[in-house]
Amino acid sequence: MPPVKRLTRATRAKDRPNAEPPNQPTPKVRSPSARLYTEVKLRNITNTLKMSGESTPETPAKQRKKSHPPSASGNDSEIPPSAELVAFEKLRYVLGRHYFAVWERLALAEYVPRCTRNVTDCAARHVSKRCPRAPCIAPMRLTTTHDQLLEQRPDQFVLFLNQALMRREFIGVELFVAGLQLMLTVNRPSAELGVDYHVRDIVLGTGEVLERCLEHFPPCRWDLRPAYQLIVRGRLDASCFEKCDQSEGLFRNVLHLLEHCIETEEHDAKSNRSGQRTNRGRRKPPNEEMFFSNYNSWMTLNRLCYDFDQLPREERFQRLFAVLHILVKLLEMDFAMWILRNPTKTHQNLCNPSRCPLVAQLVWNGDHGSVNLFIKKLFQTFINMNALQYPEEDIAVVSRLVNIVTVAVNLSEIQLSDGLIPYPSVKDNSQHYARQLWKTLESSRYFSVGLCLRTIHTLRSSFLKLRLSEQLIQKLNRRANLSNVRGFFHQLLERFWLDYDEETPVADDERPSSLYPVLNVHRTRAKASDICQQQYVDLLLVALRAYCDMYQLPAYFREIMVQPADGTSSSTQTPAPSERIVTQSDAPDERMIFQGVAVTGELVLEYRDDIKYLLLIGQRLKKLAETSAEERELFHHWITYLSEVDPSLAIG
Repeated sequence: MPPVKRLTRATRAKDRPNAEPPNQPTPKVRSPSARLYTEVKLRNITNTLKMSGESTPETPAKQRKKSHPPSASGNDSEIPPSAELVAFEKLRYVLGRHYFAVWERLALAEYVPRCTRNVTDCAARHVSKRCPRAPCIAPMRLTTTHDQLLEQRPDQFVLFLNQALMRREFIGVELFVAGLQLMLTVNRPSAELGVDYHVRDIVLGTGEVLERCLEHFPPCRWDLRPAYQLIVRGRLDASCFEKCDQSEGLFRNVLHLLEHCIETEEHDAKSNRSGQRTNRGRRKPPNEEMFFSNYNSWMTLNRLCYDFDQLPREERFQRLFAVLHILVKLLEMDFAMWILRNPTKTHQNLCNPSRCPLVAQLVWNGDHGSVNLFIKKLFQTFINMNALQYPEEDIAVVSRLVNIVTVAVNLSEIQLSDGLIPYPSVKDNSQHYARQLWKTLESSRYFSVGLCLRTIHTLRSSFLKLRLSEQLIQKLNRRANLSNVRGFFHQLLERFWLDYDEETPVADDERPSSLYPVLNVHRTRAKASDICQQQYVDLLLVALRAYCDMYQLPAYFREIMVQPADGTSSSTQTPAPSERIVTQSDAPDERMIFQGVAVTGELVLEYRDDIKYLLLIGQRLKKLAETSAEERELFHHWITYLSEVDPSLAIG
């Protein structure tokens, strides 16, 4: 199916002439009169569409009103200039706040860097070159710590790293890379050694100390940025990594190893390990008692092994995802602070080698924002993991990386327009990026509706969720158009879900028996795949959620429906407690609201149109819930979501 290029609200608004707000003094955004008028307006605009095809006869009063329309000066439906200015300011406030909410844009659910919550403190302690350099571990201690690995004492290596952090010393590039390599290569010690630790404790302990190092010495420090650049480009110097291209760097080699393990047959790895054990056994002399009398020879046979290839298949994957988790966390922390420090000129700074974030240095080598071989392989790995149904926590690590790259691609095409930034803005690079992910998914030998639903579920980017949901829905229903909330309302109005069966189709891909199955490159692609009514309705909701999150519709809806905390209002009717939104007493930090977002009259009208149809969806769901208990159960998640958007949309 050829991809359909759509213009988003930001690109549509950019192509139109800017409509400046009226030149009047700015009223209070949360004034009771503005809130009351906006609320009445929102309740009235739902009457512009008929909820059914039936037409009601016009009353004589309506006929007289049509024959004698009111004058422009006496038309109550016109928005007063003050309310129009309020709509401008509230939309600018919502979009500007989300622009700096990097923990939401990067979907930092696991960990939110402290510096993103206190930018002023970070600027004084980490960014300013007047602040002292981070204390680093002394050269003698560094050598002693690294020697613990050569002396077969990984537990002491982890202990020395912890002691360095307790002294508030940065462990340095060499020890950081050595710790990552230890997590990849350390094998179970021989029972003959009688050690008092388990290999799992070594891997977990090393991962914890490296994460603590990132938290105590974040990459936003001006003096540690070169160190973290060297870490992600570090070398894996163990003999088992001789086949890796060291010029690619540590980060890319970890992804290459993950890709190789997904496609590698299990019996090949077993034969390699058994062959190595056999060769080791052949070196034994006939008289084992004489052989073990020599301590050095005994240590040669029982010494601790640092070899990634000797690990079982399941353990190799666990080690790779543990290391990748730390590297992705490093990229997230660096990119989050980079966005806050570079709110404007993102394209220029992203393409500047001395100012770009770590993710840009790893993904692109020129032509920033393009879909290169690295991104294609990343998509392929992500799709294969979903197709083989790897553990969700492991897929989440790769999904976080995909989300970082997605935000970087979008920022690479954001440029100033008349001194302002259109946001959210989706242009050619982002559209092509999303189409490439769908193309990778559609060309998979495991392609099915189930794989599409699992992939959409594991994505963290609202933009990618929306685009993949659109592609799948259009593949099922050519008439679907989800470019705005009107399209979702049309889906409910036309009851498109009735085109599919009520029962869930038989799963075309059963749960694999092993935890990390091997990719079957010779798999025969399924000819057809079905979807049931519940899956179709839930898919529509996923797309609607992604659309609302991407354009911050719930936040804007709550802003225009807000009322003062004292409850004063000129209305004679007092809203129910469940329909009332009280203004928060604490004022937001103005420094965390980006003031350079471009807001035009056309953009405000598009948001108003989306909110109108969001209210109509609420009315339609209420009607469906009253019709039958089956449809109420079918749209249970829709009803729950609307109540989360705003209590006034709750359906009893």
